[in-house]
Amino acid sequence: MTLSPERAGSEEAAKEAALRILARGPRTEREVEGRLRERGYRGDAVERALERLRRVSLLDDRAFVRSFLRTELFKAAQGRRLLELKLRRRGVPDALIRELDAFLEDDPDLAGRSLVREEDRAAAGFSQLRRRYGRLRPEVYRRRMQQALARRGFGWDTIRDLLGEES
Repeated sequence: MTLSPERAGSEEAAKEAALRILARGPRTEREVEGRLRERGYRGDAVERALERLRRVSLLDDRAFVRSFLRTELFKAAQGRRLLELKLRRRGVPDALIRELDAFLEDDPDLAGRSLVREEDRAAAGFSQLRRRYGRLRPEVYRRRMQQALARRGFGWDTIRDLLGEES
């Protein structure tokens, strides 16, 4: 569907479209901007609409990161590398990604579940995966655990430490 020139240049129309995008779930500024441009809204209308949404805190990358971390870490324990990668893909600015540790420390629910420190998240992931792979032969178990923990973004030193402690 092609937008009429009047609608493509309308800040109000771009804002309404952005609100529909945000109604489906949290999004970063870059995601909302990209979707509006894909739909044919002009750059000036998109920027004015995004500014209005920022002013009323409906578009806030800092709040997005907090929500994202809670959602991701409650699903499955993940390493910092994977969390950073996912945030970059979503368009979170590097300045906010550098504050990842502060975001984790500020969340009392993550602290309560011991998901703030990388080592604690790795131990939680290890525990989840051990139930899945526990009945495998030792060599297959070790390889699957290494692969699964690496996919979750944990470093090889952390993985080695976890699997070494178990031996």
